[in-house]
Amino acid sequence: VLEELDAVGAKYEGNDFAKSLDSGLSSAFKNSLGELGVVEYVVESGSKLDIGRVVAVEEEHSAEIAKGMVIRVLKPGLEISGNVVRPAEVVGSLGEEKAGAGFAKEDGDASE
Repeated sequence: VLEELDAVGAKYEGNDFAKSLDSGLSSAFKNSLGELGVVEYVVESGSKLDIGRVVAVEEEHSAEIAKGMVIRVLKPGLEISGNVVRPAEVVGSLGEEKAGAGFAKEDGDASE
């Protein structure tokens, strides 16, 4: 349901009435989830990709962030009493991109 509320909010982003309706519905729904014990959790940039708590929906090369680590969070996760209800969605690091990787062997073959 949260994804649907976010999609509707994005679709009618410029409409003031839709914006106020969306914020009211989202707030009421999140309050209801809170009453049931559901809380959001955020994964920090640079932390390890914990399979049970995060899903890497995108991957990028990064010189600053090591392979298998979180570059940035796209959507926070949800949990009840430490049990994951919805994993956080993140961009994962592939590590530093090697210049010319995959082409060196072909270039070597051509010069011989």
